[in-house]
Amino acid sequence: MTRPGQPDEAETIIEALRSDLTVHRKLILLFADEANLRGPARDAAMSTGHQLHHERVDLVGQLDDALTVLTAQPAAQRDPVISTVLDWMERDPEVLELDRLAFRDPLRVLQHGLAQDESPEGTALKTRIAQDLAEVDRVESLVESEYQQVFGGPGRPAQGGDRKRWNDYVKTLKSLYPEVGTGAPPPVPSVPSQEVRREINGQAFPEKVLVLSFDDGPHRVYTEEIKAILQHYQAPAVFFEVGRNIGAVDASGAVKLAPLSALTEDLVKSGYIVGNHSYTHALLSKETGKPLDTEIGETDTVLRAIPGAHSQLFRFPYGARTGVQMQALEPYHLRSVLWNIDSLDWADPVPSSVADRVIRAVGEEKRGIILFHDIHDRAGKVLPALVERLQAEGYRFAGLDANGELVLPGP
Repeated sequence: MTRPGQPDEAETIIEALRSDLTVHRKLILLFADEANLRGPARDAAMSTGHQLHHERVDLVGQLDDALTVLTAQPAAQRDPVISTVLDWMERDPEVLELDRLAFRDPLRVLQHGLAQDESPEGTALKTRIAQDLAEVDRVESLVESEYQQVFGGPGRPAQGGDRKRWNDYVKTLKSLYPEVGTGAPPPVPSVPSQEVRREINGQAFPEKVLVLSFDDGPHRVYTEEIKAILQHYQAPAVFFEVGRNIGAVDASGAVKLAPLSALTEDLVKSGYIVGNHSYTHALLSKETGKPLDTEIGETDTVLRAIPGAHSQLFRFPYGARTGVQMQALEPYHLRSVLWNIDSLDWADPVPSSVADRVIRAVGEEKRGIILFHDIHDRAGKVLPALVERLQAEGYRFAGLDANGELVLPGP
């Protein structure tokens, strides 16, 4: 009989990591030829990408919870499981060199969970995790250097050439997943024009005014790191949070807040606006009636239980909505907030590529709402240089108040 905390638990976590790695690979493959994606081909890629991102949001939540519970176990139960998981990351022959970019987030969650453990066993595990993170850094540095050599980087002109390591990786992924990118785009949900006019997407902002937004959190590691960066640059932001991350509502209507709700409360106390991002991050354009109302209403109720956290801002996951879903916001006096600049940080693991995408889009749009996510490490990596560059070009970072009105920075 398997003892608690032994191979069964390790294999469950490894299977989840394998699933997450598969999604990571497919997202890379889907947007590998992003520069040539136009019209229906781009629509199809975005639709498939959103489906994959939906899978990944669930996987991230499950993995983070499982790893956090694991790190709280006694060393005798915990250490063999973590060691087995790290063995798989480090030694499995099917794990490719660039696959290691997918391991930063779970490694950071393990590191966070063990942060206060000063026992010899805990210290040994933290040392091993730090070494694995250093290996991720090495791989990221390779793909970053290759990218910057081809496209340029801060203070470094493009030298041309080829992203050989990255292209070889993509070629391998194509052989593993030949079906990716072959689908047709689904029909685009229609939204009545009067509903669209009530929606905020940033396109009506004054020129050179930007709003930063972060979806899918709060995250036990990255939300605080992003907040610290924003505070350093005195940049406002809106965080659209998934309700199940921060609490639950029982049959009597009573709210039980989850541990991550403390991060939400901290954001509010620090002056940031929090919005409703549905309860489970469902594709709401397919929901009607009670299920739709539950997705909206339960997060609304949970946010009201956190002092100062409730606002009138709502973001549809993937921006997917029809007139039916827009009308479902009305009883809650919520206002839809979309974006017009997508960083694709949810699909692209190369920080320089994410930053360049945002800079290009800002140059085209001249204004708007930028979409990031605080459940992955990319936003925190690109924000400092990105904010500095855009400020140097005369852009101002504004906020939205709890009613959705634009709050411009002072002179």
